[in-house]
Amino acid sequence: MYFMGVDIGGSKTDVVIADESGKVVSYLRTKGANYQGVGVDQAFEIINQAVNQAMTKAGLKKIDLTYSYFGVAGADMDFEIKITKSILDKLNLEKYSFDNDGRIALRSGTLDDVGILISCGTGGINYACDKKTISRKGGFSRFFGERLGSFIIAGMVASAIIRSKDKRDEHTLMQQIFETKIGKPIEDIMHYEYMGHDRSKIYEYAILLIQTLYEAAHLFDYVALKILSQIVDEVVKIVDAFTREMHFTFPVKVVLEGGFFKNADEILIKMIKSALGSEFNVIIPKHPPVVGAVLLAAEISGHPFDENAIARLIKYWSDEQ
Repeated sequence: MYFMGVDIGGSKTDVVIADESGKVVSYLRTKGANYQGVGVDQAFEIINQAVNQAMTKAGLKKIDLTYSYFGVAGADMDFEIKITKSILDKLNLEKYSFDNDGRIALRSGTLDDVGILISCGTGGINYACDKKTISRKGGFSRFFGERLGSFIIAGMVASAIIRSKDKRDEHTLMQQIFETKIGKPIEDIMHYEYMGHDRSKIYEYAILLIQTLYEAAHLFDYVALKILSQIVDEVVKIVDAFTREMHFTFPVKVVLEGGFFKNADEILIKMIKSALGSEFNVIIPKHPPVVGAVLLAAEISGHPFDENAIARLIKYWSDEQ
């Protein structure tokens, strides 16, 4: 038996094929295939090529797959789900299912599907499961209530720098740190945001803004520490919202997933752990969320992985280091 898991995001697409023992027979990573970013036709081309390459690498054909599961960024509303299904149907897989990519991240991070997921990549999404109920909160845009996401947090830093420069808010060391990094005033990069003609460039600056945030925080910059506190506050609010409506046995796993958390400075992680307290076990997985897609594929097919198979599956990424 062979199970395929696929994680389709805005910045990357991961494909994993594993056998029933948890042995990874194929793994590849390619560019993002979220249709909202690249368009429907291009999304299909990227996913189809990735799946075919993974199959070739494994020496398998599609008919050899027992089940496949896809985690898809942007599969939220009914119309988005219909578009996603129309793309995946064209792959001509005999048996497959899909859900939002937050669903596979929850399974990957908790492994037993019990706990809370807070994902902060380019955007953010939150899931939780207590074995009886699966709940989702957020995962849309800042306009519709999001406070986490690398681009949102970078925007908080940029905003703080501008407001400091024109004296609307407190002085911050982040201005000097960031402008030294880019070798020019922050105002000189505004056109990348306003014009929208080169989003990749503004994302590069977003990474530098987040690095600036941490550097300033280590210098005890008040504004930087305030922004980190706002991030922690949002994490605590998400955890509180889930724990109020679900039936968990404490301590509860809180999985921090996504590039922002995986690359976070220790100061932020320690602040989160301090704020949550001993009733919560904070986890930052070293393996990718696509692991959750493989586990769900096996489970839905009626052949769930045992503990040894799960351990073998995860060990693949530790061995790759």
